[in-house]
Amino acid sequence: MVSLKYILTKDDYIKFYTHVFWEEGKKKRMVNFLKQGGFLITFLIVLYFAGGLGSFNNFSIAIYSLIFLSTLLPIISGRSSIIRSAEKIADNPDNDSLFTEYNLTAIDSELLIKTEFTETKYYWKSIIKKTETDTHYFLFENSLQAIIIPKSACKSEEEKLALNKVLSRNLSLDAEFNQIQN
Repeated sequence: MVSLKYILTKDDYIKFYTHVFWEEGKKKRMVNFLKQGGFLITFLIVLYFAGGLGSFNNFSIAIYSLIFLSTLLPIISGRSSIIRSAEKIADNPDNDSLFTEYNLTAIDSELLIKTEFTETKYYWKSIIKKTETDTHYFLFENSLQAIIIPKSACKSEEEKLALNKVLSRNLSLDAEFNQIQN
C-alpha cells in the first residue's frame, strides 16, 4: 500500500495538458506538417510551370514569403499556443476544484483518490495507459483524462520505489506500453 498527499498545482495541470496535446500528438503533428509542406511544394511547382517564378519583384517576393510563413508559423508557435490554452483553463475559476489537496491510496485492488470535493475509486483495469515524465506520472482513463501524480508527492526514494512497485504490479502490460491515438 502506498499513501500520498499532494496538492495539484496549475503548473502540474499545464504540464499534463501540454504533454497530452503536444508530446502525445507528435505523429499527428508530423502528418499535418507533411500536408502543409506538400501543399507549399505543390503550389511552388504550379507557379514554376505557370511562369510565376520567372520574374521576381518586391510584390511577388512578399507574396511568396507570406505563403511560406503562413505554412511555417503554426508549426513554430504550436507548443506556446497549447501552453496558453492550458493556462486559460487553469486560470478559470470554475476549475479551482482541480487545485486542491489529493489523498491518494494505491493498493493491489484499486486506486483511491479523495479530495475535499470527491472520493473516487479506480480499478486498475480502468487505467489504459501509464506515462512517466521527469516530474509526473499520468495514469490515463481515456485519451484526454488522466490521474496526475506529481513525483514530488513522494517524500522519499522509498516512497517512490513503493509507488513504482504498486503501479508495475497492478497495471496491465497494455497500460504500460499502450500508445493512445489522438
